[in-house]
Amino acid sequence: MPDRNNFEAMSDDLSPAELTAKLKSIRKHLIETSLLHGPADLSNEQKQSVREALLWLNEMSEYQTLGICASDMRDAEAALKGYVAALSQPINVDIPEQAGAVFLKFNTLKNAWYVDGYSGDSRGVLVTYHTSEPELDEVNGTYGPFPLDLF
Repeated sequence: MPDRNNFEAMSDDLSPAELTAKLKSIRKHLIETSLLHGPADLSNEQKQSVREALLWLNEMSEYQTLGICASDMRDAEAALKGYVAALSQPINVDIPEQAGAVFLKFNTLKNAWYVDGYSGDSRGVLVTYHTSEPELDEVNGTYGPFPLDLF
């Protein structure tokens, strides 16, 4: 959940029109990298830009849902820990080992996970932002897939 004091400070720094413009700009940037079946092959500079955009949206959201498609559970757990440490707080999860490709879903509000086998060929992380703030409705959305090792 975002720090309301931090949100208010961000809101104080930006007028409503500036906040809306920044939100639209960030959404456009993330959507451009999200139009692929798999994670885009991003340069280091592009990865940093995507991380900054995701972290900015993170500050505006109340919680996130991650959808991770990986070749194996080891890669899925590594991605989960990296993304959650960056977006929420470091976690320890005890997810049972599963053979083969997996789909791992994680909710940062409930610290709840779901895992299943995955037969698709896409690999990467989808990030969905959730907020109930009416003025930030455009924060709600899903972006990705992003590289498993982005964070």
